[in-house]
Order: sequence, then structure tokens, then C-alpha cells
Amino acid sequence: MRVALSCLVAVVAVALPVVAFSQTLEEKVQEFTLENGMKFLVVERHEAPVFFGGMAFRVGSIDESPGIYGVSHLLEHMLFKGTQTVGTKDYKKERAFLEREDALAEEAKRIALRIESWRLERFDDLATGIVAGFSEEDRAAIGTDKALEIEMLVELLRAQGPPPEMVAVPGLVTEGETDYFELYLALKKAQMSLYDVMEEHRALIVKDEYSEIYSANGERMLNAGTSNDATYYLVSLPSNRLELWMLMESDRLANPVFREFYSERDVVMEERRMGENSPDDVMYETFLATAFDASAYANPVVGWMSDIKYITRADLEAYYRRHYVPNNAIALLAGDVSFDEVQRLARKYFGPLKRGPESAPIVTADSPQRGERRVVLKEDAKPSLAIGYRVPKAPHPDSYAVEMLAAILSDGRTSRFYRDVHEQGLTREAPQIWIGPGSRLDPLFGISADPKEPHTLGELEAAVYGEIERIKAEPPAPRELERIVNQREAQLVRSLGSNIGLAFTIAGAEAIRGDWRTVLSDLERLKAVTPEDVSRAAARYLTEENRTVVWRVEEVREGEGEERAPDLGELMEWVRTLPPEEQQELMVQFQSLDQKGREALVLSLFERMKAAKGKS
Repeated sequence: MRVALSCLVAVVAVALPVVAFSQTLEEKVQEFTLENGMKFLVVERHEAPVFFGGMAFRVGSIDESPGIYGVSHLLEHMLFKGTQTVGTKDYKKERAFLEREDALAEEAKRIALRIESWRLERFDDLATGIVAGFSEEDRAAIGTDKALEIEMLVELLRAQGPPPEMVAVPGLVTEGETDYFELYLALKKAQMSLYDVMEEHRALIVKDEYSEIYSANGERMLNAGTSNDATYYLVSLPSNRLELWMLMESDRLANPVFREFYSERDVVMEERRMGENSPDDVMYETFLATAFDASAYANPVVGWMSDIKYITRADLEAYYRRHYVPNNAIALLAGDVSFDEVQRLARKYFGPLKRGPESAPIVTADSPQRGERRVVLKEDAKPSLAIGYRVPKAPHPDSYAVEMLAAILSDGRTSRFYRDVHEQGLTREAPQIWIGPGSRLDPLFGISADPKEPHTLGELEAAVYGEIERIKAEPPAPRELERIVNQREAQLVRSLGSNIGLAFTIAGAEAIRGDWRTVLSDLERLKAVTPEDVSRAAARYLTEENRTVVWRVEEVREGEGEERAPDLGELMEWVRTLPPEEQQELMVQFQSLDQKGREALVLSLFERMKAAKGKS
């Protein structure tokens, strides 16, 4: 769902209004850097009394290390919990609760690691069965009281003891003088105490105050997002609230308080479980983990469950202090603002913040691939195909020919894949190409497609290879390259025609590439690509030995219902058929929702699509 939701943003974003610029982009973007290294980009657009404020940090999942995979995404959640003055009734009193919570969490982690994961899994299965057997009266008494649920569980576990079938397993319940069942009871007691302290702590918390301050001041699209490469915090406000933005964002950068950490960690763990139950997410993660060896792109943004459940507040705090520093931040303000006023307020609010450590460059990279890698997944989902080739990142000279190759093969109804694969009846939707999952490291040239019955994955894969071999042997016509360049120019103009488009385009380039002007230089380098460059890039990178293939074959599992997850490729195509005004409304609505709200929106759109197409 995470990948699909980002696709939905991209689909509806194209409907944003296009504004013709009388000035060149270089003239419109003004910039300055504070002494602490924080960079500000400012674009004055006085069409309406609003502005869009964005903060970009050059830190994403690729900056994580073993044991804390997923911390970037978890940190994004935590930065809406407030500061020493926002979200609290008495921060001094709160500190004692935070320390007690951390101590109990560390104790629980120590015990759990001693028990080891294979024993924990067996003990947790036993506990889940006991909780599922609670009476209706017990459930009513527990309500949302997690500590009471664990207390009742521990009483029943102690009374019953480990079942004979578990005792019979060598090393499971006891090993030498260690009683792991008793350790498990100690673990549950530590967790119970943690939930008790968290409940007491809530009396000092002003929940969601950070978001409510913005809401009370006319915000739209208050949101954040974590990618492999960077993290973004966004909001649109009336232009007379510029100083409020400066105050709120500088306070969040300087004085965050990671209150409600362990309950939010539970939320992220549930998000991780949802991904593990999504055939699309499982396929995507398998694809990346198979294609990459040493590259940090092998790890999902949400992280691995084995890491998430043991990340502590101290881990998060250390990661924050290392990466969320002024010299690793870019602020972009676009709209009805004055450059001089932005500069004055930035110096007032962000200027006193101290420069932090410089981020270490990522040096770990994959060795050249020496043979095809192939995986077959069996899921209760429609068949699907993913093919990937490792390619160089920009500004490598070949990266522009690779981008052109991807566009010729898959962009629009005149593309090779649309004309010669989809229109031949082989796929439900035209095969798509994406280059990712990021651009700070060498990415994948990824091809995804779903066969249309009665055609098979094998037929589809052969057809894709046929188009690749054809473009290797026959350079594309110059008019195909012209079409792509024209499309890219139009897309750039559209993206720069709104405050939010400017924020994503300009701040994103500055954060990831180190210079926002690369949005222009990349286009010029794309224009210089020749038909022969495209064929040469295909021959160099789209080879069997450099290829990773994942097949998802359909396997209906016994006991599972017939209801399927939304076909998101089909949904994206349907959204494109909606009126531009409605697409824009969807964009605004989507940006204003939290994770659960976004998932609900996708599901409601799916139901609308089925009704429109007459599906049951």
C-alpha cells in the first residue's frame, strides 16, 4: 500500500494548475545560507495570500544501520508529538515518566534478546491463544487497558504453566539452569509495567497539540514523508502565518520531545504487519532484497520487524541528533512571501541553532552482478511480473540514456510496451518502468507488468525481452526522443506551476543532489541523448547477467476469503480518467489524511471504480 499511495499522489498531482513563468527559474529561486549551514530557498509567488513551507532533511532509510532499520520512518511519526513547550502540561514532570519508560523498555529488550526469537515466537503463540479465549466479561473489563490484559495473561500462564508439548521440545522451556518460561513471564511483567507508566504519563500530555496549532491557523496539507533518500515535512498556511511557521519548525528542530514513543512504535509495528500481509508489498520487498546485495536499497523504508520492536527512544534520539541538524536541512518557502522577511525571520528563529556533525558519505555498494537472479512467490493474488536491472545514478553520463530508454519503452500510449505488449492483449495494463527506489545510490531499472488471462507470466516475460532486444538492435527514431523531451519539459513546467510542486521539485533536488539547479541541467543532458546512446545503454545494462526476475504466481490458500486487495495498477489508470478538478481535490484530500485515512480513501476509490466499471 505504501508504494501505491505514493503513486496516487503522483497521479493526481498532474492536475495542478499550470502557470506560465515570465522569469527564468534561476531568477525566481532566491537562496541564502545561515552561518549554521541551514539553506533556505525562496520563491515569491503573489497570486494568492498563502505560502507552502517545506523542510527537507538529507536522511532516509539508506542512512540507517543494522539494529535500527526503520528508525527514519518511526522518527517521522515522532516529530508530530511536540516539543518542550508544545504537547505538554508540565515538561519537567514528564521527564521522570520518560526515564521510567525507557528503563522498562530496556529491561524488556534485554530479557527478550536473552530468550531469543525462536522461543519468543512459540511463547507468543501460546499467549495469543490464551488471550483469544478470554470471556466477553473479561474483554469488557479490559477495554483498551493493555496493562490489565497482560496482567490477566500472566496470571493464567503462571497457573497453567507451559503445556507438555512445549516442555517436550529440547531447549525450549529450559536449558541448563535457565528457565525460559519464567523469563517470558518476567518479560510480560516488564511490558505490563511499561504500559502502566505510559498510562500515568498521558495525564501530562496535550495530545496532537502540534497539529492543532497549525489547524487553528488555517493549515492545509500538514504532512510528512520518509523515502529511501530523504525526509520531508510540509504545510500550507496563510501568508500572515509565516512567523508562526518559523517558530514551530525551529522549535521542532531544536527541542523535540519523543513522548508516546512506545505506543507509536506499536503503531509502526502494526503498519509493518499490514505490509507483510500485502502481496504487493511482499513482492516489492522481495524484489529489492533479491536485486541488491550490499546496497542500502535492499532495506524497506518501514524497516524490518526484528529491528522495529527493539528500537528504543534512546536509539531514536541519537539518530535524530546525528542527522536532524541545520547543516543537513533545506527549507523551501514558496508563495506569498517576501525574501527579505524570510531572511529576517530565519535568522531570528533558526540562526541560534548550533551546527551539527556532518553526515558521513555512504560508501557501501554492490559488486557487479554475475548472473540472473530469479524468485517465484506463491500468493493469494493475481499473477505479476517484476524485472530489474542495476543502472547508474545521475549524473553518470549513461543515466540520461537509461532514463530515455525507460520513457521510450513505457511512457504513454505511443510507447513500445503499450503498443506492442499491452495492445496485443498480453497485459491487464501497460507494463510500467520505474527507476528507483531512490537516486542517492545506484538504482534499479524496474519493469512491472501483470498478465491478462489466458496469457502466462512466461509469455509476458518473453514479450518484454523481445522489445528490449529490438531496441538494442534498432536505435529509436529521433521523433521518439523528441516526444520524450517535450513531455519532460511540460512535466517540469506543470510541477513548477504550484507552491507544492515547487517545494517537491526544488527542495527535493537540493536535498538529494545537493543543488536544485540539477532539475534544469538534467533536462539539458537528456536533450543531448542520441538514438545510438539509447541502444548502447540497453545493450550495456539490460543483460541477462545483470537481471533480477520475480514471478508472483496465484495460489489460493485454504481458509482465506475471496476478498482481494485493490488492484492498484488498475486503480491508477481509472483515476487518470477523472476530471482534472476532481484529481486536484483528491490530491488535497490525500495530503490532509493520516496513514489510515489514506488507506480508507484508496479503498473508497476502489469501490467507486468497481461500481463505475460494473464490477461485483
